[in-house]
Amino acid sequence: MSSPKRMVMFFVLAMTIMVGSNMIMARLGLIPKPAPAEPAVNAAKPAVVASDPAKAVVKADPTKPAPATINPTQVVKAKAEPTLAKPTELVLGASDNSDPSAYQLEVHFDQLGAGVSQLLSARFDGETPDGVPDRKTRLQLITDDRLSLAPKSFAITVQPTGRPVEDGAFPTGEFALDTIRWEVVRDKADSPAVKAISKTLADKSGQVEGQEIAFRTTIESPNLTITKRFRIWKGQNGFEFDMTFEGDKDATIAYRLFGPHGIPIEGESYTANFRDVFFGQIKAGATELVTRQSADVVKNKADPERLQALPIKYLGVENQYFTVFLEPEPTPTPETRWDREALAFVAREDSKAPQKSDVGVQFSSIPLNVGPNRPVTHTFRIFAGPKTSDALTPYGATELASYRKNQWFNIPFASSLAQHVIAPMLDRIYGLTKSVAQLVGLKNGNYGISIILLTMTVRLIMFPIGRKQAMISKKMQDLQPYLAEIKEKYKDDKERQTKETFALYKEHGFNPAAGCLPALIQLPIFVGLWQALNNSVALRHSGFLYIKNLAAPDMLFTLPADVPVVGRYFNLLPFLVVSLMLVQTKLFAPPAITDEARMQQKMMKYMMVFMAFMFYKVPSGLGIYFITSSLWQVCERLLLPKITKKKPAAIDAAFTGDGSGNGSTAKLVPPPKPTGWLAKKLENLLDQANNERTIRNTGATGRDPAPPERNRNRPRPGKRR
Repeated sequence: MSSPKRMVMFFVLAMTIMVGSNMIMARLGLIPKPAPAEPAVNAAKPAVVASDPAKAVVKADPTKPAPATINPTQVVKAKAEPTLAKPTELVLGASDNSDPSAYQLEVHFDQLGAGVSQLLSARFDGETPDGVPDRKTRLQLITDDRLSLAPKSFAITVQPTGRPVEDGAFPTGEFALDTIRWEVVRDKADSPAVKAISKTLADKSGQVEGQEIAFRTTIESPNLTITKRFRIWKGQNGFEFDMTFEGDKDATIAYRLFGPHGIPIEGESYTANFRDVFFGQIKAGATELVTRQSADVVKNKADPERLQALPIKYLGVENQYFTVFLEPEPTPTPETRWDREALAFVAREDSKAPQKSDVGVQFSSIPLNVGPNRPVTHTFRIFAGPKTSDALTPYGATELASYRKNQWFNIPFASSLAQHVIAPMLDRIYGLTKSVAQLVGLKNGNYGISIILLTMTVRLIMFPIGRKQAMISKKMQDLQPYLAEIKEKYKDDKERQTKETFALYKEHGFNPAAGCLPALIQLPIFVGLWQALNNSVALRHSGFLYIKNLAAPDMLFTLPADVPVVGRYFNLLPFLVVSLMLVQTKLFAPPAITDEARMQQKMMKYMMVFMAFMFYKVPSGLGIYFITSSLWQVCERLLLPKITKKKPAAIDAAFTGDGSGNGSTAKLVPPPKPTGWLAKKLENLLDQANNERTIRNTGATGRDPAPPERNRNRPRPGKRR
């Protein structure tokens, strides 16, 4: 049995043993069920021991000092007890429609802290933790996590003195406005909490309808009234709010705004993008983007990274396809900025998997002077939606649409091509498939077919370069027996070996460096294609053949038990990709003449099988791209002899003779005749190409040029004897 077959049998047997042993041990009760994860309690958050948050009493844990970067040190009471509104009243927008001109979000508020408790998308469905689409639920961009002890998103705290200490934290006396119940502002006592509003579009082409809800609270020492107004507009991927600070006496205050947190993890079993925080800073008129993974935020929670030097343009949280962030309005400058610092915080820690912890961002203001008839109002815009260029352009945050994961080194132009060329091409091709589908009575196109057509389009555009690279590879394959002969003949004379090698290259017009240029040109394009598909929200929950979600692994069937590395599902596409790679290697790799070359080829085969497990959980859309690209390369290479009018080199690596290496008695062993129908057809094509004269074997006069004296007896590539 050959080594590749042994390797395949080894992996099949290993997987069978792992699946079978886990299943048997689980049935026998030898594998204990995992204990439910206990929520990580933030030691910095005080325990509230009252049913009414407005009358809460704070008990601090004396053994665990609370860092001032997350929680305030003082709870404040409102002047008057507000009326409790019904939860159904505290909702802006709607999530039961998919009309782009209607509301794109549904925002739920909580009187406790006047923050956002839940944020639903009207355009995107939810999914199970394994990444299976759940058409019955809406995507939650902010989840209502009852176990989290962090303040609600967009809640605030106030520092009455407005004097930050040297290390950037607020001093003692910060008021926790996230722990009190705010009053819902109504026009009349019996008026609804949400009122309809409208505004004129920026281009004055018409008006857009919206909704508004307002909250207010008043505190003492200093006597300060704070009003928060939230507004949402139809057709927008976000909403906005402003905060107004008013006082009857002169006072200097500062506030902390807790930004979004609670964005869900999508595809928890396979994704490499859990939850990240990011900060867009303004530097020399451009945006400098700082991204931190949740595991890094947890690691540095005792001493978080503080961004203070540059004005903050926006800050928020993201997963692979969606983001929620807030930005000051208007965009600040170094002279007009009102942010003092921005940092990340841990909303709920997962001690077993820090990369899955819930993290968020917070925004701290500079000291503000408030007095009679001198209110201060700060306005923020919130984006909540997909990371696409079209959606992010109105917010000036198109940087977030680029692929920014697992890039150990940057390929020049790859991200720009992915964002500005390849992603729009995918959308246009999908539009074409949609138009064709509507002709036969269907409503939507198909992104699986779009990926295939996109890959073929890019390959067709790159055909001249790919053809050139294939010709170079083929010529290198033809010269392998002669290179091996030179290496054997001059194995003790490296200098002579190098000279003879370059003389052979010159004789046959071969430049080894020429093969690098086509590869370098193609690299940004294909990396950009890979990034565009890996970052395309359009693939999310799009089906193709048996695949339910092109943004997730294909999940052919469910395994009886969890398998290490593999997980709960068997994915077919990674093995198809590797199989095609092995076929390419078998068909087009140069013949292994030496033992070293044979060993390298065996190692490459084993590495390809290993790659199937390394890329086992990549999105199935990428698997379709790799399969299409590999099939194109195979067809391109098989048709190369007919296209180039050159004789194929049917060279066997086994030379016979006296062993002197001079080629005088060297003979080529003819290849065996094919037996299959397809192989015979290919052989006929090659024979037809052999009967045609080629530019390589014909001089300017139409006669075969005489080979150099030293090579007359050496078998020439592409000629049979």
